[in-house]
Amino acid sequence: MKKPIVVALAALALTACDFLPGSGGGTGGGGAGPDSFAKGFVYVTKSDKNLFAADERDYSVPFRLTTTGGVKHPSLSPDGKRVVFIRTTATDSEIQTVSVSGGMVSSVMPSTMSARNLRSPVFTPDGLKIVFAFDNAGTSAIGIVDTDGTNFRTVTSGPLAYSGISMYPDGSGVLAAAGTSTSQLTQIEKVSLTTGSAVNIVNTLGMEADSIASRVVLSPDATKAAFDARLKNSSSVRIFVLDMTTKAITQLTDYPGDQGANDASPCWVGNDKVCFSSDSGGNDQVYALDATKVKTSGGLQVAGATEPWYGPNP
Repeated sequence: MKKPIVVALAALALTACDFLPGSGGGTGGGGAGPDSFAKGFVYVTKSDKNLFAADERDYSVPFRLTTTGGVKHPSLSPDGKRVVFIRTTATDSEIQTVSVSGGMVSSVMPSTMSARNLRSPVFTPDGLKIVFAFDNAGTSAIGIVDTDGTNFRTVTSGPLAYSGISMYPDGSGVLAAAGTSTSQLTQIEKVSLTTGSAVNIVNTLGMEADSIASRVVLSPDATKAAFDARLKNSSSVRIFVLDMTTKAITQLTDYPGDQGANDASPCWVGNDKVCFSSDSGGNDQVYALDATKVKTSGGLQVAGATEPWYGPNP
């Protein structure tokens, strides 16, 4: 059953200067705040690993949704009203949810002996279930559970490891990074949530990408997918875009003057822009770029942020 956990809300009154270094504070425009979030980003701050939200009317005025830290892998429900995320604990991890307006944090599912290292949770299109990846018996599988924590079941049972999932908009399945292990995610597959059967989308990641680092995410219209991958010629991570029809893969980001920079956690702003976090220039910030660009940079959206997720999308 769902276990409510009370989260202090005093931090909601803080302005951007309280947790975005160098932001300069301010009250923001358009009345953005926890009770008026319509569309924008949820993300994790690197400094304290707490969850924040920022409405697109004024990204410089975020508001805090958690206070206990340990947050990773947030994503928004299709209607943009709830956030599902992983909170790491002393023993392992658990799936939690919270309203984007703040308030009670609910525990959905803690890790178990047969489902450890829970990660990459996403809501189903109807908002009634959560799909996620987890480790079990030396491999990585996909699971699904009701939002109240009941009816957990394992979806996949094959030889491949799965991680970094996102939903197909029609609810027919998930797009997942796949490979021989979680450190060698070199393929992308569609996995049915009903049967657990998988259809290979691509079995290589192109000329420049070696293995997927954290996420592969479908665009809202399912015509493209974005993923972060380690480069073949270095350990650095960049963002790539896959055309789901032609299977062509292009490298979106590059930093000729900062080869050691790393990008992470791609998501979509509509059907045409890819957002992601990057430590380029020595700062952790969220950027958004046109998905058709090749080896570019820029597009600053939110300062002091990692692991972004944008929504609601069309």
